[in-house]
Amino acid sequence: MAFDSVQDLKRAAVFDAALGVFARYGFRRTSMNDLASAAGISRPALYLMFDNKEDLFCQLAIYRQTLALEEARKLLSKPGHPRDSFLNAILAYERILFEPVSESPHGDELMDIHKGIAGDEVSRGHDQFVGLLSGHLLGMEYGGPESPASSAPEARKFVNLLMTSIAGQKKAASSIRDFRHRVRQLTTIFLHSIPDQNGST
Repeated sequence: MAFDSVQDLKRAAVFDAALGVFARYGFRRTSMNDLASAAGISRPALYLMFDNKEDLFCQLAIYRQTLALEEARKLLSKPGHPRDSFLNAILAYERILFEPVSESPHGDELMDIHKGIAGDEVSRGHDQFVGLLSGHLLGMEYGGPESPASSAPEARKFVNLLMTSIAGQKKAASSIRDFRHRVRQLTTIFLHSIPDQNGST
């Protein structure tokens, strides 16, 4: 992610510190004092950057979403097998957005707050990610007239179904390693349902 000013760098440092604090204490138990201390700045300086804890959390969600989308976009454009790029983009997206709080004792609370405080931004970011994956799917040299890669609407439905399936594994997984394994399995199964140009899977 490119930073245009010293202020952007300072905000990024606050976001990185805040992520660890929220994971450690949860949203409700975290104070602006905790966040300022972790970022190495004063409480008044933190209030010059953010209106309150809710504003900081919302901006943090947008920041992480931007990082996740940029990393996914970069991986999708890398040379190599398109199925590998597709899987790697999903793993990177989840690594940036989900994994930092997945093993926190406050993970469920943070995900609920994430959807509440930053719900619109979360939805827009998710839609952008689905669009990236759908476009990549359409660009693969796979799919006949009845396949999920046959049109943009069909590709989006396919990707949305895959991401819903992955979301269902977040509570079921016993660890980050297990979650990544489940993502690989689900994505491989979904992609193998798309026939190649010769009609094989």
